Order: sequence, then structure tokens, then C-alpha cells
Amino acid sequence: MKKVFYFLIFAVAAFTSCTKDIDVNVPDYTQKLVVEGGIEPGSNPYVYLSWTLPYFGNNDYSDFQQYMVKGAVVTVSDGFTTDTLKEVIPGQGLYYLGLNMQGVTGRTYDLNILINGKTYTSSTTINLPVPLDSLWFKPEKDSLGFVWTHFKEPAGLGHRYRWYAKRIGKDDSFYAPFSSVFDDKFIDGKEFDFAYDRGMKPNSEEEDDKNVEKGYFKVGDTVVVKYCTIGDKEFRYLRSYYLNQMSNGNPFAAPSTLESNISGDAIGLWCGYGVFTKGVRLKMP
Repeated sequence: MKKVFYFLIFAVAAFTSCTKDIDVNVPDYTQKLVVEGGIEPGSNPYVYLSWTLPYFGNNDYSDFQQYMVKGAVVTVSDGFTTDTLKEVIPGQGLYYLGLNMQGVTGRTYDLNILINGKTYTSSTTINLPVPLDSLWFKPEKDSLGFVWTHFKEPAGLGHRYRWYAKRIGKDDSFYAPFSSVFDDKFIDGKEFDFAYDRGMKPNSEEEDDKNVEKGYFKVGDTVVVKYCTIGDKEFRYLRSYYLNQMSNGNPFAAPSTLESNISGDAIGLWCGYGVFTKGVRLKMP
């Protein structure tokens, strides 16, 4: 009994002696511009603009208008034409769209944003698309499953890719699943099969995004895959974005920095997409 008693005293002393108050100096918050924009072959350039929110403090999430960027001067130039993007809803901000330019494969597009006398810039190129060989459906849970593809990766390091998909008649746009980007570091020149789960609209309230169908395609769906080539800076931003999402809320995760390709005191992405599309009607093999 004495040995047990002494052990308990030692354990209590050990735990109490290990407690220590730690003061963490949190850097002062500096508001930054958030940019999300892109251009594809045959499509107009688009740019979403907003302001960051402080992590600590009293944020009014009921009024997002205060975080939208209004009255910005946004231009895109390809060396031939300079297009001044228009606010889609004048006076409301957030979404700016070009009306006098469409993307062309191989061209470089310079973005310029002027807000309150401050300029933010970026540049991106629409690279040549790389085709997918074939698409097919592989079930995982009865009529639910994934769209698979056979891919012949071109020889020569330096290719970066992003995957999107759209269900005809169900989705109003192409959606990228989580961690939808990869490069050819380990697959250069190889031939292989791969698949992604189904992406969805952010904050979707659709029933099939909340029940057992979440992340799956379904027999009877007609799916169009949009397979994109992107640049290195664009890839590194998206990779860092997904790494941040994976570590969100985990106190033991290693910190990671968003590798934005926007100059100035801004974060975000301006991306040219080389696009290859292919469709498939999903049926049981």
C-alpha cells in the first residue's frame, strides 16, 4: 500500500508541475483583398472580389454586403485587347465579368485590379489541354459510384491538372471535388486509370448532397467531365488551399500558407484553364 501511495503522490506532482501558462502573441489583423478569377477558351474572363474577415472579433455574418468589393476597376489584357470587366449587378460588387474578350488557348492574360488607389496584378496562361482517353461508370454502392477515366500522361515534367464534372439536368455548373488538382511528379509519361468523387456546390442544400448519395454519381446520370491543364503557380495555390482546408480546426496540424498568385496585399487565384471535355451516360457495367 505504501508503494501505491507514493506512486499516486508522484503522479499528482508530475501532472501539476507540467502545467504552464503560455502567452501567444496574435498578430494584428490586416484586411486583405480576396480574388477568385479565371478564363477559359471561348469564355469571358470573370473575377470575384471580396475582403477577408478577422478570425477573432465580432463579425456580422448576416450582412455579407460589407465584405463585397464595389466600384473596382478590373481589366484583363491579352496583348491584343484590353477588356474592362463590369459589375454583374452594378453597385453590388463581388462579381465582375468581361464582355469584350474570350479566352484563346496559348495566350497570356494580365489581370489588373484598382481599388481605392491601390493596384493588384496577376498573370496567367491558357495552356494546351490534355485529353482523356475514355470514361466509364464503376458502382460502389448499388446504383451509386464514380466516373473513371483512362489517362495517358504526356512525357515531360511540368503538367498540372484540375478535374471538374457536371450532371446534365441536375447541376447548374461544373463542380470540382475536394483536392481536385495534381501534377505529374510521380506519373510523368505513365498510363493509368483514376477517378474522383462528385463535387458539389458550396454550402449546397440539395437532398443528394446530404444523404447517402453525397459524393457519388448515380446510374442514369449523364455526366460531362471538364479536365483542365493549369500553370504551376495556379497549381501551388490550389494545393495550398486544399491543405488549409484539411487542417481546418485541427490544433495539431502543421500551419500552411496560401501560395497566392496575386501581387500586393491580396490572396487568391487568377487562373487560365486549358479545357478538354468528355461526356458519358452512366449505366451498370
